[in-house]
Parts: sequence; C-alpha cells; structure tokens
Amino acid sequence: MSDSPAFSGQDPTYDTWRHAIVDVKDVVIIGAGPSGIATAIQLKRYNIEPVLLEQEGIGGLLRNANLVENYPGFPEGIRGLDLVELFKKQLENAGVRVTFERVLKIEYRDEVFFTKTNREVFTSSIAVIATGTKPRKISDLPISDDIKDRLFYEIYPILGIKNKKIAIIGTGDAAFDYALNLSQKNEVIILSRNERTNCIPVLRERCMKCENISYLCNVSVKEINNECLKVLLTCTHNDRQEKIQIGSDYVIFAIGRVPRLDILGQELKKSYERFRKANKLYMVGDVKNGIYRQTAICVGDGLKAAMEIFRNTGKNSI
Repeated sequence: MSDSPAFSGQDPTYDTWRHAIVDVKDVVIIGAGPSGIATAIQLKRYNIEPVLLEQEGIGGLLRNANLVENYPGFPEGIRGLDLVELFKKQLENAGVRVTFERVLKIEYRDEVFFTKTNREVFTSSIAVIATGTKPRKISDLPISDDIKDRLFYEIYPILGIKNKKIAIIGTGDAAFDYALNLSQKNEVIILSRNERTNCIPVLRERCMKCENISYLCNVSVKEINNECLKVLLTCTHNDRQEKIQIGSDYVIFAIGRVPRLDILGQELKKSYERFRKANKLYMVGDVKNGIYRQTAICVGDGLKAAMEIFRNTGKNSI
C-alpha cells in the first residue's frame, strides 16, 4: 500500500500507534452530539458496528439549551437536557455503546484512519467527524487569575446553582437562551456592546418579560477582578464613556463559536475534500455548518452520512 499524502515523510508516532491498536472497526465516529448519535443509530440499523467516541458528555450543546422548539415531535417544545435523555435511551435501545475517551489526534495512512485517544488507538476504514464547535475564547480582556474558576463559556457546569447573580456577555441566541435557562433560579444580567441584539425575536421578548433578567446594552467590559468574594466587571458606556461596575457570582461568555477541528492534522484538513469524495472522511453537524447550528440539521446530517456509508461500503449487498 502507498502512503497517503496526509502523512508526508516519516511520522515517528505512526509505528508507535500501530503497536497500540486494540480495536478495528468499519467506522469511528468522533463526538456524541445529535449528529454523531444519529450517524451511529442509523449505522446499527444497517448492521454496521461503529465506535462512538465522546470526551465530555452525550448531547453536545443540547446540554445548554433551555427549550428546543423546532425539533419535530414536541409540540410544546422540550428542554435540552430532557431531549438528551431521550437520545441516550435511543442509543441504548439501538445497542450503541458510547466510549468516553478524549481523542487526541486522527491521522490516515495505508488506507486506514488511526484515531488516538488518551487511552488507546482505534483504526477504521471510515471516519466521521462530529466534534461540533468550541467557544470562542476571550483573549484581550484583563482578568484576575483568582476568579477564573467562576468564568464559563458553557452553562451546563453550573445549571444546578441557585440564588446567584450571573453576568452573561454576548448578544446572540446563545446569550439569551442561557439567560432564560439560568434565570429560573438566579438573577441574570446580559451585557451587550451593541444597541441591537443578534438573537431571534422570540428569545429577546421572553428575556425582556422575565423579572429575573436585566439587559444592559452599548457597554464594553474593560476588566474583570475579584472584589470581596464577588466577580467585579468594570465596564464603559460606549456613548457617554461613563464607568459602570457590576458585581456577580459568575460570568458567562457567549461571544461565538468555532469548529472543533484541533484533532485533525493540517495535512488531513487540507485533504478533506479528496477524502470526502472518496467516501472515507465525513463531517457532520455543527463542525461544518457555520452559523446553522440546529439539532434537526445535525440529525439530518448524521442520517445522510450513515446512508452514504452504507451505500458506498458494499454492505447493502449482504
């Protein structure tokens, strides 16, 4: 077999990985959010046994969602965590086992994908990247080191808190949905550097009607410090240049997301289209859909990928 261009020259880790192989499958799926789950369930229906890898928790961004209202089958909407529980049950009923390991790297050589986790190495002829997105991190804001354990980019780690004040920095759907979720047991303030919101109207209307949510627009956060066991946000009003200080217990940054592609080597990223056309490498869900991050879209992506895999592997002739 000839080396794939995704491996240029000798890779010293490759021989090490070959000796660490513990499992060989037709398909490895990286990520157990809605798209990865849908891919795995549909593959099982085709009698194709996938490895489904997840580093955190099943459900992906659904764990943050207050209410999912555009997923068919739930006329009254459904809470994100409740939908995750249904997905877990469906995985169990389908016989799909989720392997909780952190993927460090995925490479391709000799017509095989090598997926290295923090525990072992899996090989497969096909790989499905369902890694979703990661939060865009704040980089130019002075923040005291002693309060960094109270700053978050996702809300699922603190969904159980109550009687706290939480500042959310952001102006999109995520910021307002996070506010609705956390406001049920806490006081929330949304801080926006713009006058206009970027969320869908229904989210803004619900937040404006909620007594536990306040909204402060046209302000820029200049620094975040520790003040008497509170998180102190020092802000400036963009028009009046007036200094404003806001105390809170936690701060949530909802300032955008980017595709989670760290596990792909640069050469594999560059070669994606060629691998895709060869029906070997698939990207499904939020990792490839830009701003169109919706559960229904992710599920459709996963189903389509599984159907294409089935058609292209020759398994449909069994």
